[in-house]
Amino acid sequence: MSLPPLRAALSCLLLLAAACSNAVAGPSDAVAESPSTSAPGTAVGTPASPTAPVEDVSQAPTTGTPDDTATGTPTAETPVVSAPAPTASVCSPLSALSTLTGSLTSWLQTAPIAAANSGGFKEPGGTELAAFEGAFRTLLTEGPTPQVVQDLAGMGYGVSTFRNDTGGGWLVVREQGLLSRGGGTFIINLFPARDLWLEAPHADSDEGTLRQTATQLVTLGARALLITGSHRCAVTTASPCSGTTSVCGTKGLRISDVAHYGNNFFTAAHRALRDTYPDAIAASIHGMDAGDGPEAAVVSDGTSTPRPGALSNRLRDALNSHLVGTKKAFSCNAPDDSGKHRTLCGTSNVQGRIDNGAADACYTEAAAASDRFVHLEQSATLRGTGASSKAVMQALADTVPCTLGGSGLDCPALVAQDCP
Repeated sequence: MSLPPLRAALSCLLLLAAACSNAVAGPSDAVAESPSTSAPGTAVGTPASPTAPVEDVSQAPTTGTPDDTATGTPTAETPVVSAPAPTASVCSPLSALSTLTGSLTSWLQTAPIAAANSGGFKEPGGTELAAFEGAFRTLLTEGPTPQVVQDLAGMGYGVSTFRNDTGGGWLVVREQGLLSRGGGTFIINLFPARDLWLEAPHADSDEGTLRQTATQLVTLGARALLITGSHRCAVTTASPCSGTTSVCGTKGLRISDVAHYGNNFFTAAHRALRDTYPDAIAASIHGMDAGDGPEAAVVSDGTSTPRPGALSNRLRDALNSHLVGTKKAFSCNAPDDSGKHRTLCGTSNVQGRIDNGAADACYTEAAAASDRFVHLEQSATLRGTGASSKAVMQALADTVPCTLGGSGLDCPALVAQDCP
């Protein structure tokens, strides 16, 4: 069942969450939180509200804290909807959760992420991970029932609703309390337009990807966004998983790197999403130092196997149709593509290995691709705020069609339903 976006009361959002597990919204401004005093799993504290973002029209990469969104955004990125009279059943009161309001895109840029070398990642136990995965799956299929909210609260996670100023309904699953474990922040769209979810496993270390994925979530109408809770170099403990990098100053992976270690809430949420939406596409968004290479981006399906019809090749072609400048996108799955960074194929990405059916996602590369996972490495320019950044958004819109009925970039205009 697919329903149009919402713009009003918490009661409306919650009932629809339980009934449908679907939503979409557009960027707006500041954020304010008004928790219910009797809400189970109520989050502690009010996140700071960033200044209303401004989008640059140049191709200059972002430096420092990303803070762009609203000004200068193309009209197509904010679908226009109209509102019929709501039905009484949709708007029946259900006020068990706290409510966040404002600009989801801006607020997500305040997501807590444990810093590099902070020791801020604490590995959950296997039993807890299994329980979290089950609870998150229930949240996706049944909505925020009192039991699932209680279960998540027992693992340190609060569940809130988020109402964008311009409309839409979302569920926010985030760590609560003072003892963060670097577990991550997860957003569920109650009315998605596309069978797509986004992942930002290096949201802190790959500069610009947090802002980028937050904007993509809202503008594209994606199902969900998973944001890491720790810098990939937050702890020094080595990951046993296969693969290597020198990004942390020493050769090797760390267990705080959620893209290269599976015992974390991020991967548990990924597994729950994959079980619930087996045909959805998961897009893992990264950044690379392009240097003097010819690549603006390197795309893969999580393997390096040549396949003419690969999803990654389609995304590459869509990117190249929108990119400006001399640098282009390359695909790891196109045998004729080559370049300085052609080896950045995401073959050691744990979430990609899961989706591609690897025998052991930690130790084994996938033998074949499912075309349900795409790994995107980007230059700083693509992670910025100009024309090339918009090219990535448009390429994703071109590659993953509007099939779910919500509002999103290039999706058919829908009629929104509002509660009084």
